[in-house]
Amino acid sequence: MKRASGLALRWLLGLFFLAAGLSKVGQPMQTLAAVYSYQIVLPDGLASAIAHTLPWVEIILGLALLSGVFMPVTLSATAALLLAFTALTAQAWWRELPIDCGCLDLSAWHPSLAALTTPGGATLRNLFLLGLTALLAWLVRSSRAGTTKQI
Repeated sequence: MKRASGLALRWLLGLFFLAAGLSKVGQPMQTLAAVYSYQIVLPDGLASAIAHTLPWVEIILGLALLSGVFMPVTLSATAALLLAFTALTAQAWWRELPIDCGCLDLSAWHPSLAALTTPGGATLRNLFLLGLTALLAWLVRSSRAGTTKQI
């Protein structure tokens, strides 16, 4: 049961990050505009670097989660990225910035999911994903302690 749950979590998180990265990979200027919309002070070079590398980081994390390789590092990087996203969307929500988070737009699957691209919705979604990441980390850790099989 732990193995099946871990696999389902890996695939859910992996597909989410893969889709998020693929949705941004060919659009660095839109990603850059999203970075600037958070109204945080960043040097232009750093903002541009984020816009060009973030999609690839999300794709790599998605593929690593799907394949189950380097799970301690993969889960740490996933949690760190989600913590950063949560902090950014939470400050935008608190400041009532009227922005689209620049995240994966899930409204193509169902119109009611458009709320997940608002700062508040994105913050809650990121907290949920962070919880799933923590649960997966616990499952991976407990499976390593009890057996040599990897989730």
